[in-house]
Amino acid sequence: MKLKRYSFACALIVAAAGLSDAGGAVLFGENGPVEDKSAALAELVSWKAPDAALRLVDEKVEHLGGGAYAVTRTVKNVGGGPVKFKDELRVRDSFVADRYLIPCVNYNGNRFGALKTPKGLSCEGQPWVFSYERTGVPSCTLTENGSTGLAVFAANDTKASLVSACSLEIAEGRYEHVIYRPVTEAPYTYESKGVFGPRYDAYITLGAGESFTAKSYVCVCRPKWTGYAYASLIDHALNLLDPQLKQCLSDDEVFDLGIRYVHALLYPYKGKWLVNEHYVNRMAHDCAAMRISREEMAERMKWEYWTTLGTYCQTFEVGWAGQNFLNARMLAVKSFATGDDALLKKAVGVFDAFVATQYPSGLLHTCYQFNFEANRVERRPSDACNMGWAAAEAVRMKRLLASHGVDKPEYVKFARGICDFFVAHWSDEWGFGKSWRMDGQPAAQAGTIGGFLIPALVELFDETKEQKYLDAALKASDFYFRRDLDLFECTAGAIDCYCIDKETAWPFLNGSLSLYRITGDAKHLERAEKAAAYFTSWMFYFDGVYGPETDIVKHDWHTIGGTAVSAEHQGIDPWGAIAVPDLEELSDLTGDRKWRRIAGLMWANSMQCITTRLGEFYHGQQRPIGSQSEACFQARFTKYRPVIEAGYFSDILAPWPSAFRMWSVERRRRKAK
Repeated sequence: MKLKRYSFACALIVAAAGLSDAGGAVLFGENGPVEDKSAALAELVSWKAPDAALRLVDEKVEHLGGGAYAVTRTVKNVGGGPVKFKDELRVRDSFVADRYLIPCVNYNGNRFGALKTPKGLSCEGQPWVFSYERTGVPSCTLTENGSTGLAVFAANDTKASLVSACSLEIAEGRYEHVIYRPVTEAPYTYESKGVFGPRYDAYITLGAGESFTAKSYVCVCRPKWTGYAYASLIDHALNLLDPQLKQCLSDDEVFDLGIRYVHALLYPYKGKWLVNEHYVNRMAHDCAAMRISREEMAERMKWEYWTTLGTYCQTFEVGWAGQNFLNARMLAVKSFATGDDALLKKAVGVFDAFVATQYPSGLLHTCYQFNFEANRVERRPSDACNMGWAAAEAVRMKRLLASHGVDKPEYVKFARGICDFFVAHWSDEWGFGKSWRMDGQPAAQAGTIGGFLIPALVELFDETKEQKYLDAALKASDFYFRRDLDLFECTAGAIDCYCIDKETAWPFLNGSLSLYRITGDAKHLERAEKAAAYFTSWMFYFDGVYGPETDIVKHDWHTIGGTAVSAEHQGIDPWGAIAVPDLEELSDLTGDRKWRRIAGLMWANSMQCITTRLGEFYHGQQRPIGSQSEACFQARFTKYRPVIEAGYFSDILAPWPSAFRMWSVERRRRKAK
């Protein structure tokens, strides 16, 4: 961890030692500290001693420019014996805020979704307090209205500054931003999906004469767009926290490792070569579905039968987590580069297998095995996410094959069937909906998940030049931005999470860039920036502090650049890999270099701890070359361990991370030509 150096001048306020109200109130203005309370955007609440033996001996507030401040406090034990306590820094809004955000954790209350998760600011009359390990910007809280934004977060210059927790409380009709040191999780620890566990408390202990010093940041701003104060916070977080992470593999290595892993997942099912959805242990799905207790999990983990990794699930999903089509297209890319006709035959066979299962309605089962009666119980409705992936990839595969003299017009017909269904079933209330039964009746309508149809509609328009597909994409963009993204929310895009989430933002980033290229309308470029800002609100800008026993330390893994899954599922995954070419394009189009910097961090994060050779062991097992944990549980949250601890990898080795990376490499290669 290092402190960023600034070239501009800093105003300095030093509070006198020994008095809890030393120096009076500190008022934060847009361009520096102010004396007139009516001109202030926020106020530093005077420190209150948690113990009679503690004194505030130093308080410095530095204006760093651009509305950013550093607040450094030193507390000393002036008593004769040790003192155990928690330190609190409080900053109060001086404006009436109407929205709030705790990045990666709480999006204005997490009102969407019915699962038992942290919602609102309090639970059972007590404020929610979240560890810094859960928040992409450490212990960050943000409030805003249409004209003003305020963010408060921990510094990462020292362990004492970083190891913390945060909450938002109401005081005198205003939001009060609180940073607790060290970690607190209260009134419960959100320890698994829908599960509240015991609160967690750590304390500072100072011996007689010892001191504790910690730094925090306060940033005030004028939001560029209503509801998007976080877009301004991005620049502050990059400057103040200065995240650095370099990619550990070359793009060519990343692509070839991805191909190696697809080979490990190829599975002959009912006479078809398909890509298995998971390389996992036998109890993973019971854990994911929370069908076993932690006690039973601990017992099973004693036996090799339950813990040995393999392709047991025989699940073959067209898009989303399984990514059969995207992985197969990458196999085709490799086959054309190497002249491997057998590999091309397998790649085409994956597409042919799914295309043959399409219903007259245009829909298809999301997983190939659902077409067989033996798997009737496991069937689920056809969702907009999988259908969007299926249609878009079918068109992309058709183009790839055509460029090498292979004609597959049925792939465009397949994509047309899907898109025609959703165009015909558009709702001015629900958009494209969430999921549909095979008879064409809606199964679930809420959520932003319909955005996954936008890239598919654009691809089909590019291929057919039929205006109805472009019109549908434009209408969907208008609808979902107005209803969801303009409120800084995306919902229900991840099939296993029905909540505020991250994944649904990507099709709006990718789709908006495509619509801008087609129409030249600047509103789509602005929408791409909004989608990028929302997506980035789930990214980690810092590395946490973990013990030597954790996977994070053992394998030198970094949280920087990783993205939290959702408000319901608080782990970190490499999902940012898919957005890298989009963020790079956005940077080029806008001239804003931060998007390219963020793309670099997400890219570097996504390739950590890929198994590159035999002899690399995770949890005592050899993994297939090219495989990678689907998620790291960086906070006290997991479905896959019998003990709630922070800093551990899952043993779910899904095919989507490598598929996303391979596609990003392929897109970057094409742009470089």
